[in-house]
Amino acid sequence: MKKLLWLIPLVWAAVLLLSWEAYANPFIVCDPQTGVQYYKVTGGAWVVSPVTAQADGSVKMDIVAAPVGVSNLTFSACKDDVIWGEQCSVTAPFSFTRPATPTIPVGAKLVK
Repeated sequence: MKKLLWLIPLVWAAVLLLSWEAYANPFIVCDPQTGVQYYKVTGGAWVVSPVTAQADGSVKMDIVAAPVGVSNLTFSACKDDVIWGEQCSVTAPFSFTRPATPTIPVGAKLVK
């Protein structure tokens, strides 16, 4: 039993490393969509569009550059067809609020 105790820290390190992406930037995601190749996104100047769809047709959009306050976006799922050209869905609205950072601490002092 004591010979296997070295595995515990190794297992915890592996769990933390494998879950690192889950704690990275905030993302907007959606359910898988069959046939979607990219998403057109409109919103503020920080929005990068189009967003390439994931392998399953879902979206995963990094929103770390969003400004403090309310952001209103619209999403449209699109695909390119050889015969029909670009085909996009109607737009879907999405809104979120980025909280402000805490204010600077004031009145710090040493006490006895």
